[in-house]
Amino acid sequence: MTRHRWRVLEAAIALVLARALLRVLPFARVAQLAGGVDTVLPSDEPGRRTTEPQALAVGRAIGAASRRLPGRSTCLVRALAGRLMLARRRIPSGLVLGVGSTDRAIHAHAWLVAGGGTVCGGREAPAFRPIAAFRS
Repeated sequence: MTRHRWRVLEAAIALVLARALLRVLPFARVAQLAGGVDTVLPSDEPGRRTTEPQALAVGRAIGAASRRLPGRSTCLVRALAGRLMLARRRIPSGLVLGVGSTDRAIHAHAWLVAGGGTVCGGREAPAFRPIAAFRS
């Protein structure tokens, strides 16, 4: 089995774990697991992808696994799963929560940053204003 396939398998396990954590634990506990609250919100351009090779590979694996798993993996699930995978590799990362609004509706989004760019969730991130970040 290739390295990519192993990473996709790891990502599938991380996605299932992240889904379970978000279902059974209160969000405050999940936030503690995500890392310490960062008082400085990321200044990285949210649309720019990371250039860190391992973080880039993790982002690709998360995307591939989420397309193959039944059900929908939300942006928060994907960011949390990526965070778990990067922590296992001892790569510093930040999970960012943002808000945006359109036509009287408020929307939330989560994305993961590492290596100076986004690992997952970055394509949609420019439409959201960061309100909280959790750093490893």
